[in-house]
Amino acid sequence: MVDTRDIAAGGEAVNDFWSLPGWLNGLLWLLQFTLSAAAGALGVVLCLLWLPEGVIWDLSGIVAGFVIVYLAIVVHELGHLLAARWSGMTVLRMRVGRLDVRVLRNGWKLGWPPRTQKRLQGFVMAFADSRGPWRRQHLCFVAGGPLANLTLALLSGGLGAWLAPGAAHGVLLAFAASNACLGVANLLPVERKPLVSDGLWLLRWWRGLDVAHPKLAFARLMGAACAGLCADQADPQDLRLLESQGLPMSLLALYIRLRALLVQGRWEEAAALDAALQAQRTVLPEALLRPLYDLLRLMDTELAFSRAMASKSAVGLFDELLPSRLQREYASIWARCLALRAALAGDDGAFRRQLERGLEHAAQSPDLSLEKEEARIQQGMLRFLRG
Repeated sequence: MVDTRDIAAGGEAVNDFWSLPGWLNGLLWLLQFTLSAAAGALGVVLCLLWLPEGVIWDLSGIVAGFVIVYLAIVVHELGHLLAARWSGMTVLRMRVGRLDVRVLRNGWKLGWPPRTQKRLQGFVMAFADSRGPWRRQHLCFVAGGPLANLTLALLSGGLGAWLAPGAAHGVLLAFAASNACLGVANLLPVERKPLVSDGLWLLRWWRGLDVAHPKLAFARLMGAACAGLCADQADPQDLRLLESQGLPMSLLALYIRLRALLVQGRWEEAAALDAALQAQRTVLPEALLRPLYDLLRLMDTELAFSRAMASKSAVGLFDELLPSRLQREYASIWARCLALRAALAGDDGAFRRQLERGLEHAAQSPDLSLEKEEARIQQGMLRFLRG
């Protein structure tokens, strides 16, 4: 499935989650902002205090401080990732700034996608297994980030205090201070829309957040998909809930419906969804265009594939249809498009090779539905092209 972490919180409010009173949220946000600023300032100041003085002392200290802050964010996201894996969730990716790590069934792959956020931020995209205890999985997942920071703060602070004063001593103390500030800041129960702190999510799950909450429809659908449920088996009620939440959630629901039609080999009906996509695209807020770029290009590609199947013409399957970065990331989908292009050109050998390549890539995804869906779409292609 397409990366939707940056846009999943952008839908209209539906039975809003529990939050703190506005005045208290404001005070805690101010404290969180102060701690976040302190994480960077302390990292730089402590490095400057303990690094050897020299011609480039100021520059090296500032650079070391920023590297320490970046590493503290990496530690935070790794904590989320490891906690998610330990609790039984399916992890799809981790991102810190522009460093993107896609998780595969066996291993991982690094990427460098375009910047969509002005600030240095990170996230882990993970979905709970619908067959397991949702509350426990989410509690572990959310707590993992701050706990990783606080644990590293204690370890590096203790080691730094044990060492004699010097560069290593200062760097370790800077790392401890940055991790401590970041860990505590994330534990504060703050909401600054569309962002929600780990602390507030912990409180929500601890208070017994209803797993059937309307706003969790996307998480339920993705959890079921990661467990192997194909798009045409998605819960109809959750799909309707997703559509009712407005943009961008309605766009995600449209993508699921498009995949469902492709899986069932209903090419003309799938191609007809282009009108619905264009209707949503015309009212899309400018602020969502960059976060939604990958999803929109992927939907354009799937619609072009549907039209090519329905008309048995590969005119719309041109090389620039999907950017090269997305051709690599969604290699199973792009290989299917190339396979269709080869089949319509009469190149049976290339057709077979691209189909095999598509299934090989789909089999690497931790999203278990992808391999099943691609196999079913290929079966529909073979029946249709031979018919």
